[in-house]
Amino acid sequence: MKLLKIAATALGIGAAAYGGYCVGKKVEWFHNYCKLIPYEVRTVKESDKLRGSDDYVLTAHRGFRAVAPENTLPAYEEAGKAGYWGAECDTYRTRDGVWVVHHDPMTSRMMNGNKSLELSTYDELLKLSYNNGHNVDKYPDLKICTLEDFFRKCAEYNMHATVEIKYNRNRSHYDEMLALQEKYGVETTYIAFSFEDLVDLRKLTDAELYLLVDEITDEAIAKAKTLDDCGISYNCNLEHNTKNNCEMIRRVHENGLKTATWTCDRIDLMEKLVDAGTRYITTNCITY
Repeated sequence: MKLLKIAATALGIGAAAYGGYCVGKKVEWFHNYCKLIPYEVRTVKESDKLRGSDDYVLTAHRGFRAVAPENTLPAYEEAGKAGYWGAECDTYRTRDGVWVVHHDPMTSRMMNGNKSLELSTYDELLKLSYNNGHNVDKYPDLKICTLEDFFRKCAEYNMHATVEIKYNRNRSHYDEMLALQEKYGVETTYIAFSFEDLVDLRKLTDAELYLLVDEITDEAIAKAKTLDDCGISYNCNLEHNTKNNCEMIRRVHENGLKTATWTCDRIDLMEKLVDAGTRYITTNCITY
């Protein structure tokens, strides 16, 4: 337990403030999570099976994070240049009401300081710069990206936006997020691990929704079926989802729901998922 507390402190997350973000996680998970993974960029032109297929689309996970720091404006710029169909981001609302793009609730893993996204003002976050991520040295004094910046970049490159709602403390302000989407006219999908977030979003928008899950379960399928245009987005790297000829993925489709997946970085696995009927592929490093 002492080691887990050390890991949580290093990540800059208090269990009381963030619902035990690191509690119960193995220390090995923490180290792997913070490790910069050396991605090899691959293109589906290398695969005869997927070449020219209309059965799938590729979304850049946190932007094209294999070539630029994740969730930053350069990552979305590079995604657009690479021809991605879509781009995905994670978002939080600052204390003074600015929606910003960042994966973790704290800044310490990616930036040169430790701030809470939700407890800081936007100006306070602008005092920090990125010091982690692929090719970060190419982007000196790189600042945090706003959700408005993200939508603007998606509009510029005609990319479909996928926005992950982090946690569930800003439901009363979802109208602000939706207003930004409308401002830039970007076709958008909203995703969340919290089903309650999706329920509240459905009251405000008819945008496509996906319930995020690690493992596909009958319970998750049943929940998604209660919302209009809500699918299941699953972790493609878990054997539970892909064993027995992707039985669980096929079960989602048998229930009349669509599937999306994250984070697929191998073309052979991508082929398997497309064969199982998954059209929406979120990836760190595969391009067309």
